[in-house]
Amino acid sequence: MKKIAYVLLTLTALFVITTAFAAEAKVPSTSISKALQIAKNKDDYAGLKSAKFDVEGKIYNISYVTKNGNVETLKISKVSGKEVK
Repeated sequence: MKKIAYVLLTLTALFVITTAFAAEAKVPSTSISKALQIAKNKDDYAGLKSAKFDVEGKIYNISYVTKNGNVETLKISKVSGKEVK
């Protein structure tokens, strides 16, 4: 009887975990390649300096060199795919 209870408990736990992962998978997100494409579409973009991802804020920090030689930093939200001020 204990074995049946353990099996049922395990199957229930697996069901709950997979349901949680499926719900998280439906959340829209922006990939790093899409974020880099947004940065490259800027008018003054000349070259990529660095690209980092802030896990806590879910923000891509993309630094790029402008046409006049300055370094600009662009923050793009992973969730919405829009620029964060």
